[in-house]
Amino acid sequence: SQLEERKLLVLLNPKSGPGKAREVFQQRVVPILAEAEVGFDLFVTKHASYARDFVRTKDIYQWRGVVVVGGDGIVFEVINGLFEREDWQKAIKEVPIGVIPCGSGNGLAKAISYAIEEPFDQNPILISTLSVIKCRRVPMDLVRVETKSQFLFSFLSVGWGLLSDIDIESERLRAIGGQRFTVWSVARLIGLRTYRGKLWYLPVSATSYTPVHPSRSYHDCINSRYRPLQVVDFEEDPVPDSLSLETSLGRALEDIGEGEEPGRPRLDSYYSAASRRSTYFSMAGSEYRSVADNGSYMEHPGGDIQPRRPNSNVRMYGPPSQLPALTQPVPEHWTVIEGDFVLVHASYQSHLSTDCLFAPNSKLADGIIWLLVIRAGISRGQLLQFLLGLSSGTHLLVPQAEMIPVTAFRLEPETPGGHMTVDGEVVDYGPIQAELMPSLTSVM
Repeated sequence: SQLEERKLLVLLNPKSGPGKAREVFQQRVVPILAEAEVGFDLFVTKHASYARDFVRTKDIYQWRGVVVVGGDGIVFEVINGLFEREDWQKAIKEVPIGVIPCGSGNGLAKAISYAIEEPFDQNPILISTLSVIKCRRVPMDLVRVETKSQFLFSFLSVGWGLLSDIDIESERLRAIGGQRFTVWSVARLIGLRTYRGKLWYLPVSATSYTPVHPSRSYHDCINSRYRPLQVVDFEEDPVPDSLSLETSLGRALEDIGEGEEPGRPRLDSYYSAASRRSTYFSMAGSEYRSVADNGSYMEHPGGDIQPRRPNSNVRMYGPPSQLPALTQPVPEHWTVIEGDFVLVHASYQSHLSTDCLFAPNSKLADGIIWLLVIRAGISRGQLLQFLLGLSSGTHLLVPQAEMIPVTAFRLEPETPGGHMTVDGEVVDYGPIQAELMPSLTSVM
């Protein structure tokens, strides 16, 4: 089919996490893609917002999906780049997103494997690469976030307080990978801060909420609250179901071979003598084509995406908000909490990082923002128990950790000098509000 013949677009961030993305892709991902005969076009990001501007400006429909090799930062860029397109509705419907985890956190990659019950921890790169090869699309909620200067689309979390401080302030330890979060947690526990503010939220029970069925999607109806959800007719799986993780990799790849079209020449194995002679991967350049029929990489011409100017006025599209503007009062039926907080952190994924099971009951498309609140007054011992429990989900056993399922919230900090983050990226410190957009995109 036409879908099968299209390649994958691979956007690789060489500076993600410990900076090993290039090596990981070359040594561990390319051989699997080559064996599975999945073509790809590789572009290595050159600067911040490269991936965002790439998906905003290019003809992305020539590829069957976008695969990001990196951390959650490049996922954020790709998602928001799609919403900067005039044809955003078509783009989010037709272009699924896959993740090969090479960052420090890798929250989305872990959440996807958790949702489809794959054994991620044993071999994250293999599991994620096989998911991308199968190209089975799974709907995923996004959250529309509004600050005083912008609105954007979030796939992971909105944070204020302790966890955001750890995320942002540990950037200086990026070279040590995921361990940076542990080290900085200790530092922040010793110098514990509290923040005064006001939090409003719309509990799930207060809405006419019904869980979004995984096969349903927001794509064809911008306003899901007033129009029925449409079922998306995703194209058939381009790779046979036999490529499952219960089989060994070798057996799975044999199965793919059995399903070949007659007369279609099988690509050289990456490991074959011909491939070893002809395959190269120049670290100096930044753009490549996938393994061609002779087993070699072809360089892309390119480099036409320039760094964004600070005040570049790129328009953001996407579904309209159903909330009052940030300058307007919150609806009276919302719940309000005010006072001093240690943290307020909202997530719509099960995991914030590979080893942080933040919202154990979260699903990719459950229609819920999981809002975690810890108020001031918690002891350092209890907070330590909370932080230690994040890896297993037992942090919710700490009595002071309140997990509230909501569909929207607004947060107004009063204490100056903190960090406000969306998907681990710093945004303007000040009032912020968020609302759930059910099954707005799809991942693979």
